[in-house]
Amino acid sequence: MLEIMLSVLTIVVFKNWVLSMNSMVLYIMYILLKIYDGEQYSLKVSLVILSLRLTTMMFMSVGKKAKRSDLMTIFLAMLFSLCLVFYSESMIFFYLGFEMSVIPIVLIIFGWGYQPDRLEAGVYMILYTVGFSLPLLVGIFYLKYMESLNGFLMYLAFMMAFLVKLPMAGFHLWLPRAHVEAPMFGSMVLAGVMLKLGGYGVISVSLYLGDSIYYYSFYIIVISILGGVILSGVCFVQSDMKMLVAYSSVVHMSIVLSGLLTLREVGLYGAIYMMIGHGLCSSGLFCVLGLTYNRTLTRSMYLNKGVMVVLPSCSLWWFLSCSGNLSFPPSLNLAGEICLLISILSWSKSIYVIMAVFGLLSSMYSIYLFSFTQQGLNLSYFCFNSFSLKESLLMFLHLIPLNLLILDLSLMV
Repeated sequence: MLEIMLSVLTIVVFKNWVLSMNSMVLYIMYILLKIYDGEQYSLKVSLVILSLRLTTMMFMSVGKKAKRSDLMTIFLAMLFSLCLVFYSESMIFFYLGFEMSVIPIVLIIFGWGYQPDRLEAGVYMILYTVGFSLPLLVGIFYLKYMESLNGFLMYLAFMMAFLVKLPMAGFHLWLPRAHVEAPMFGSMVLAGVMLKLGGYGVISVSLYLGDSIYYYSFYIIVISILGGVILSGVCFVQSDMKMLVAYSSVVHMSIVLSGLLTLREVGLYGAIYMMIGHGLCSSGLFCVLGLTYNRTLTRSMYLNKGVMVVLPSCSLWWFLSCSGNLSFPPSLNLAGEICLLISILSWSKSIYVIMAVFGLLSSMYSIYLFSFTQQGLNLSYFCFNSFSLKESLLMFLHLIPLNLLILDLSLMV
């Protein structure tokens, strides 16, 4: 992996968009060959391939006017920090990559955001992610002494940063604001990869926490499930499509966190499937939403009516993305949700009713999003340009692996 990280730094010197995008494809092929040789650990490799794939699609989604060397440098710096997180063996390098990955997203929001509120959203994001990560840094430096302290304090010190990054319901307030102000490629990487850092961090530090993760996870699981139910209902009152998709990401991550903290093998597998599936599906939703916004110039659900009449190819991609978001077969999210439900219900049989309501609401808002925006009478819109071949290829690259990976789940675990 070191050769890929060094080559990422080398590409910055050339400042060529086509060379950078083609090199991403070569990196993916190289890692796939390493998997074939059986030399890599599957979870790290799966998340690195997801990062490389989404970075490639970010390069494809940038328009001609925005193709500048500084934006390309930000993309590659973000990829370097993500590779550092997923392949670092020491906790201090893990923390450095974990914090460095926030900086490129904030720069993207500041430089390429849509509205003046992007400055407030960027500061909000920095305060949340960096502020709640400081106890993790203290815990890493004083790990020997933390073991003699109260187990709950050690648990909070190591878990707080990841609960915000996932984010857990209650710590999620920075995410909708960041999504609304970020451009299309910023939302793609924010939903596709950045939220997975929290899940990967929980898996990584569980070995350090020992029995305390077993004793103190009860409250977090209950709060996370109840928060997912409440935020599923909040999705139905959103008028901004991007806000609805952002809240749906929090709902998906709440069940991932609950499944991980049950400390069951099926929950771990389900969390991995859901993280990878959500990375492809949610990134695809933000992508098709951005492509629709470029034509209608609004994200309002009341103004985006009857898109199926004027943009039938767009409605196809909307349907496939919303189907993946509600875990409709053959989406990879289906396998993840089944494993997570088995894990949570085996942990406590007294929450059958809550999980039934959770499953119903979390599937209904995707149907609501598709039916409300694509059907009905359009509001005096003129005919728009249909999707270009490049835009259709961009959506194809999101949705094909989402629906094919379920054929062999052993590739990711």
